Amino acid sequence: MDSSRLTSAPIPTVIIGSGNVASSIAPALEQAGVIDVMAVYSPTTGHAAELCAHLSHAMPITDPRCLPTDAQLYILAVKDDAIARLAAELTPVPSALWVHTSGGVEALTLEPLSPRHGVFYPLQTFSKGVPVDLSEVPVFIEASSEADSELLARIASSITPKVHHADGNARCRMHAAAVFACNFTNHLWALADGILRRETGTDLSVLHPLLRETLRKAMEVNPADAQTGPARRGDRGVIEKHASLLTDDEATLYRTLSQHIIDFYNEQNKL
Repeated sequence: MDSSRLTSAPIPTVIIGSGNVASSIAPALEQAGVIDVMAVYSPTTGHAAELCAHLSHAMPITDPRCLPTDAQLYILAVKDDAIARLAAELTPVPSALWVHTSGGVEALTLEPLSPRHGVFYPLQTFSKGVPVDLSEVPVFIEASSEADSELLARIASSITPKVHHADGNARCRMHAAAVFACNFTNHLWALADGILRRETGTDLSVLHPLLRETLRKAMEVNPADAQTGPARRGDRGVIEKHASLLTDDEATLYRTLSQHIIDFYNEQNKL
């Protein structure tokens, strides 16, 4: 193992991407003193400059051909579908460590850029302008060598004590679970807000106590044991009455989810 990779000096770093994830982790890692961001790449000048404004002296870059080739770490914080394309388009720097921040993309996707490649996956939802307590965020890492795995662990531990090793299969499953727990749930909240605004003159705020209690129970009790509602009771009369009040798309989703809950507990009862 090259011990020079594990020194306390900030690591010269290039950030590729300027979206939600990059805007949260790049300033935090730089402030923690583990990286020194040389440049931020985005095809949109304003986006790169916006992130650079929160960094010490990073340079915004919109032409990928102009990326520094003397950095020691390159972090691709971009959409999952863009990672393979960028790995084929960017200039390789074989001496550097290249990582992406995706839960659903294999580390080997970055192999065209360097034999040193890996993943730095923070399991959290990020939005620009919304502060996140990174000390509560688990980070899952993977690297092509033990030395780089240790390096990524050191980088991650500068912002959170919750650092774990996870291979591509485990990360992808975590990502899928997170979509259910976060993205799908958030979409259902959006639908609930729309139903309330459309028919009752209220909004999602009237459900805030319910949401807080639901989350509390999910965190303290097995969610399967905490399930309530008409589908859990098998009350098809209520289910159809609700569905009749909804739009066609909402009713289809309502019936689908209700049937899944009914089937889930019917199957559980057989065990």
